[in-house]
Amino acid sequence: MQRSNTAAVAQRLKGEAVRSLEDAARDFSDRLKRDFSQEIARNPRDFKKQVLRLVRRTLPPRRGRPNNPHIDTAMRMIEQGKTTKEILRSQITDFEKLDTYGRYLAEKGLRGAIARRRRRNTNCET
Repeated sequence: MQRSNTAAVAQRLKGEAVRSLEDAARDFSDRLKRDFSQEIARNPRDFKKQVLRLVRRTLPPRRGRPNNPHIDTAMRMIEQGKTTKEILRSQITDFEKLDTYGRYLAEKGLRGAIARRRRRNTNCET
């Protein structure tokens, strides 16, 4: 029988540390409720999703392969409205000097990486 991750963490932390972690989490949520009561009242589900996404971003990464910083940067640039070609020009030196097929492969690779990241992120949030 496999134990839940929470139970495993609780067993590792033991007694006082668990209590202080629970207290810290409770204090954090109380402060969010106090400071962002209007946003919570407006749309509690989306507020909770956003908080969880931001907390996940600041905590250590999950097990497995670490994120590629170039893809992280590309995702941020896409959120800012940049096109794939603009991102490639900023990340690949002499991108314009590549032959047509080289540019095509670079763009195809970036689009694929972005699609995989988006798929992974939507799977993590559900």
